[in-house]
Amino acid sequence: MFNSTGERFMIIAMSERYMTLEISPKEYGRKLDYDDAKLYCELLTIDGHNDWRLPTKAELQDIYHSENDFIPSYYWSSTEFNSGYSWYQIFSDGYQDPNLKNCIYYVRAVRSLTI
Repeated sequence: MFNSTGERFMIIAMSERYMTLEISPKEYGRKLDYDDAKLYCELLTIDGHNDWRLPTKAELQDIYHSENDFIPSYYWSSTEFNSGYSWYQIFSDGYQDPNLKNCIYYVRAVRSLTI
């Protein structure tokens, strides 16, 4: 599917969670720490939609197992391990682990769709 500017975006249905996600057309241009990644998603507006957010740990795992165009690297999830750590996903092998929030990883925003 394509947005109004012709950029490709993905929509995946996660039947076991009864939700559908729209995934932003591309990564942010540089890697960010956790707090900046969250802020970037909260401030993002695409095609008039401003309800973007970081995906959860479970959503990243679902995206990993679907057809995707993610760079085979590290991505932040919104799922916090504790006040200083949050989970990330590696898109080259599917590995997930918590790490310090000051680490620098890629960001790909998602939004929940009502169908």
